[in-house]
Amino acid sequence: MATEILVNDGGAPARILPFLIHATVAAGDPLQIHSNGKVKPAATSGAACVGVALTAASGLDNMCNVITGHGVVANVNGQGSIVAGSILSADATGKFGIAASADQKEAIALEAISGGVVKVVLL
Repeated sequence: MATEILVNDGGAPARILPFLIHATVAAGDPLQIHSNGKVKPAATSGAACVGVALTAASGLDNMCNVITGHGVVANVNGQGSIVAGSILSADATGKFGIAASADQKEAIALEAISGGVVKVVLL
């Protein structure tokens, strides 16, 4: 069984929006907007993210469903050692990792992992 990305929106103002993709996207990836207005996995540390991919997509200009909103509980792709309560942001690998500064906070880890899928609250 595949990992569910959206765990619980908790009544938060979450939205699932369709975006065209610029590059291959895996479900759970933090996404940023490319200069052409399409989404791609965040490729720089602390990149401003539009949301998290709900579905995987490949092939230029195909559609990807993106979870946006605050207070949403989701399973996302993590990188490195993460402990519960860590402040996370997109990193250079296109996954969530420990934020380099408090200004880059995009999620808070709800569990500990050492690479792989981690449950978070999106900020």
